[in-house]
Amino acid sequence: MLKRLRQIFHDFVRTRSGARFRAHHARMRQRPHLVRTLLVVSVGVTLVLLGIVLLVLPGPGLLVGALGALLIAGESLVVARLLDRADLFATRRWRRWRK
Repeated sequence: MLKRLRQIFHDFVRTRSGARFRAHHARMRQRPHLVRTLLVVSVGVTLVLLGIVLLVLPGPGLLVGALGALLIAGESLVVARLLDRADLFATRRWRRWRK
């Protein structure tokens, strides 16, 4: 289990910025399963909502929300496209700030 999660993370990081979430979505769609889809989406929505709450309360709100969004992006192409745009935007801003 841990080995599979590590491989998913390495595949995600190796993919170029701006296409990471769509590639993750494509990898997840190669092995569709209804129960997994329902479980992942429900956990993802819960984490996004918890992340929103943690933005106000002390805690890692952005990290928890991003993790929930990643889980949802594995099952939804629309969310994957939106997160790719946000990833590309953040990468460009980061490079500009570093210069």
